Amino acid sequence: MAVEPDPDHASEWHAARLSDRVDAARARAAARRRGAVLDLGLDEDLRLTDQVRFEVTARLHLLVETIARDLLQQAERAMPEGTGHAAPGEVIGRLHRAGALADPALVDELVAQARQGLIARALPIESMAGDAPSLLVRLTEAPDRIVAAAARAVLVAEGQAREAGEVASLPTRLHDRLVWTVAAALRGGDDPAWDGALAQAVERVLAAQDDGDRPGAAALRLAAAIDARPGELPDLLLESLSDRQLGLFVALLTHALGIDHAMVREIVLEPEGDRLWLALRALDQERPTIARIGLSLCEADRRRDVDGFAEALDAIMAVSAAAARRAIASLTLPAPFRAAIERLEGSERR
Repeated sequence: MAVEPDPDHASEWHAARLSDRVDAARARAAARRRGAVLDLGLDEDLRLTDQVRFEVTARLHLLVETIARDLLQQAERAMPEGTGHAAPGEVIGRLHRAGALADPALVDELVAQARQGLIARALPIESMAGDAPSLLVRLTEAPDRIVAAAARAVLVAEGQAREAGEVASLPTRLHDRLVWTVAAALRGGDDPAWDGALAQAVERVLAAQDDGDRPGAAALRLAAAIDARPGELPDLLLESLSDRQLGLFVALLTHALGIDHAMVREIVLEPEGDRLWLALRALDQERPTIARIGLSLCEADRRRDVDGFAEALDAIMAVSAAAARRAIASLTLPAPFRAAIERLEGSERR
């Protein structure tokens, strides 16, 4: 029995479109060649692990699809019944084809979040308080009501993050830019009414976003509320790691150092640890504290060299607090100033 050709399927291979298909295939092949060359040119320690790549991809796709659904829900309220354009699932493909997701700042943030989560889950658990509750739970019962409220807010934020699954939160600038980008991908051609509805939808979505939801915000508020004295900081740092509260560890260091959160997270996550050891010495941390922090992070992050750290510990401790503060002084500069210095130094090296 003869089967009639499907006109919709046949149209994809219409003679007039064949050259477009050839061009698209050629472009894909060229992109794969460029990707292979870039991948082969990377040192092993610069490559993302399969686990980090999987987590970043999953977070990014879920984030984009969530934003797309929110925008469609808001935009369709302003349009006649049944009006609609691209579906959330189609947006990822459109953004990838346009290279719109290859945003270095966005990728850097998602990689950092993925690595922080992986390291936190792998930290060794060793209670420093015996049978007492964890540090965070004890802080919720602190006599200082400001500290207790901030600790409860961290627990609430953790609960909300678990409920949201792998939906990532982003700094305001990155989130706003991504929302507008997703809105552009939801356009369906030249339709002024739909474009206007999407613009209104973006404004509604951005207005509903709470800056308190940004990465690390609750932990930073808790660190500020605690305002640890020099004698209190070592135990707080060690307990936050033993409780697998890496975000709180970063926040405590951020508050103590007076360096912005993103920079402190970067130096905590980098496997070499040079800037972290200097930061801890700048805070005049003693050998047992630095040793325990180093060993915990080495156990949680396979990229770290535990033998190298052990061999370097004497030299690290020989660095005075004053010398360490001078060495990391540039990290306390405003982020735009640091970026400008790095650009200038990079151009001079070329």
